[in-house]
Amino acid sequence: MSFAQGPQTQGQPQPTTILAPDEETTIFTPDEETAELEEEVGDRDLTYLRTRLVYRYDHKQLEVPVSTDRFRLRLLYAFGPKQRFGASVLMPWLQTDTPLASARGSGDAETSSDALLGGATTTIKPDWSFTGVLSSHIQLTGAFFYKQSIHTTRGIRAKQFEPDVTLNARVLDTTWFLEWDSYYDFLPDRFAQTLKPGVSRSIGSNGRWVASAYYAFGINDYGRLSQYRYNAGADVTWYPREYR
Repeated sequence: MSFAQGPQTQGQPQPTTILAPDEETTIFTPDEETAELEEEVGDRDLTYLRTRLVYRYDHKQLEVPVSTDRFRLRLLYAFGPKQRFGASVLMPWLQTDTPLASARGSGDAETSSDALLGGATTTIKPDWSFTGVLSSHIQLTGAFFYKQSIHTTRGIRAKQFEPDVTLNARVLDTTWFLEWDSYYDFLPDRFAQTLKPGVSRSIGSNGRWVASAYYAFGINDYGRLSQYRYNAGADVTWYPREYR
């Protein structure tokens, strides 16, 4: 039995409110909407350490007549007090088509099983990331990467600084995002810029599935030459357990 008591006034009875023993009350946490936004942002926020499995597909068209289809599977496992630590594994598969030849295999731009898919170099890539929750519906994420090749056997040696900023806004139960990604290549002393608008939405009643789609494009000449003319893709994220 619960009761609430108002201020006492001389000569008047004290008002009392009684709840039935079997009456249920629902308590909503103040950050429930923020939690839904964080789930739909997912991998775009590098500081969001929640166990998840992400399947990604994208089609990338370069400025030259070369296209690449990428299939990537990423597992992130969060552990420790309040899941403040995490470890991840990325498994990429690629197919590249050129006017003269095609190749398929595993790898990325730095380490690949075929020369058409990418180079063969060992790199280090430290980063600093941040997340700003401006409201329960708006989140700003960002990261600053530095990539340096330390051993190269095939391909171009990398020395690159990459700032990345994304604005996420949740409207109509859907998260809309706009990502500005840029690359400064020290060796040619040139700056590449790309822009990626997209959308993410939870699927199902338990909020453990999130689907995303995007269309990215280079917004300057070096961005289209070194990164892509356009890059269209979709991600599906599965959260195997409730966030704690």
